[in-house]
Amino acid sequence: MQALQGFEVPMASALLSNSVGNYLLDAIATGEVRALQQLALDGSLAAGKPFIYNGHFYGKGFGANNKSRGLTLTEKLDDPLEGKKLVIEFSKNGLLNDTAYSRMSGSTRLFVYAYVAEITDDTVRGIPFAIGDLVTHTPGMSLPFASSLQLLPTSIDQFSRMDPHWMPSKTEFERMREVPEQKVKETIAGMLGELHVPADWGGEESDLFSGTLLVDGQRRTGAFLLKGPAKFHPMTMKDLGKNGDQVYRLFNPPADIYVVQHCHTIGPAVRKTVEAFALQRSLVAPCRFMFIDGYDTARLLRAAGEWPAPANRSPRKR
Repeated sequence: MQALQGFEVPMASALLSNSVGNYLLDAIATGEVRALQQLALDGSLAAGKPFIYNGHFYGKGFGANNKSRGLTLTEKLDDPLEGKKLVIEFSKNGLLNDTAYSRMSGSTRLFVYAYVAEITDDTVRGIPFAIGDLVTHTPGMSLPFASSLQLLPTSIDQFSRMDPHWMPSKTEFERMREVPEQKVKETIAGMLGELHVPADWGGEESDLFSGTLLVDGQRRTGAFLLKGPAKFHPMTMKDLGKNGDQVYRLFNPPADIYVVQHCHTIGPAVRKTVEAFALQRSLVAPCRFMFIDGYDTARLLRAAGEWPAPANRSPRKR
């Protein structure tokens, strides 16, 4: 605390919160604290368990006229905890600076490190160790850390021939029903320069693993989870195995980039869960994540010359 002497109170509070933040991130990493979604998927979510959660909350009790000492942050949870809400409860005494009042009030997005106090039929109640913004510093500005983890498909050098502006029509998109998962795997492997395309088997951690991905000319490893037209509908957690175990297996091997590909759109619950896994892992070892939905899959196939031709129409009778 001696290092803070001589600073105005707001500046000292900001320095203190940054210092505490670095210490807590180290504690989360060394303690292998997992995301709330990870605990739910593996069945270990229980009272007393520490967890991290990064997402939307609604803050109550932060108004200047509110005399109560109790504050809450509430979030409606998606699958794998659909039907429950996350409620974080704490006291005003724990706020380190005045900015927290406006930052946490109303609809907001925050990073929470907490432990489970209670689980009921409709609520996971948590008590926080720390709440704040998880940011990464870039020249001239700070950006939300979680959003900095996501890569777009065009970020892969070998996928740069994709036309991000081309959008298949509804009729054209229906052609994705005709493209088997194996064809997508072969196309991606071919674009990455892989000479061997592994066969599917039940115990695989990923459908494709490659050490040839290039991002800005730098070689990276990538683990791919691929879903073909047998599930031609928006991807949900139920499409990813019992208790979402396919996401769990995807993140088992160490990789620089984790990729989820689907022949259709990818739903919000899947996106939030994959982000949560990537965020937790990135606190231990740097990694990124990527989604290749049906539209981007169509663009990849088109760029590789593998986009299926329209079905032949019967000649019109006169």
